[in-house]
Amino acid sequence: MDKSKVVMTGALLFASLMVLSCVSMRTTDEWRDKSFQGPAYKKIMVVALTKRADLRQPVEDEFRRQLQARGLDAAACYECIPDVDKISREELAKVGAGMGIEAFLIVRVLRTDTRIESYGSSGAPASSSVGRDSMMDMRWGTPDPPLTKRSETATLESRLFDAKTAALVWRGTAESVNPAGDGSGIGKFVRAVLAALDNEKLIAPPKK
Repeated sequence: MDKSKVVMTGALLFASLMVLSCVSMRTTDEWRDKSFQGPAYKKIMVVALTKRADLRQPVEDEFRRQLQARGLDAAACYECIPDVDKISREELAKVGAGMGIEAFLIVRVLRTDTRIESYGSSGAPASSSVGRDSMMDMRWGTPDPPLTKRSETATLESRLFDAKTAALVWRGTAESVNPAGDGSGIGKFVRAVLAALDNEKLIAPPKK
């Protein structure tokens, strides 16, 4: 994997996960290999593509914690491959085979966006206008400056690969809007990903 790409991915992943502590989060796209008939995976390694150890470890640990809470076996990539520059398909296959890993769940960021909308003092978009002869034109001689609304959006992608065939089995993207900025949404993101995998019957259901 190209080092510059890992650095950029790491920076974006950090920014995106800060956005994930947000008011709303929704799934924007999802794909599943319909030819995959199972069985559901019970032992998964989680890979967060970032060079930031202070972010990579919490993300992988949270996935592992929630997977283990479901009664599954889970491994964090940073414990097996500490140097993110050494993460490659070949290295993952070698490490995974020795641990009996059935699938790899790889998380990366696709993009981050900032949206700014302007509104008039009445709450209507600033671009809207009212005719001078209209009773609705109740403005004073000098109109108030427009209000602005700023929202940040992060889109993250999760991909599930079969460990034996290296084939992509599932891919999903999640978009979060209106951040709180403290990064506490990592758990929310993980729950959303695992719920999608559970719905597709790609991971074993929680043990009763």
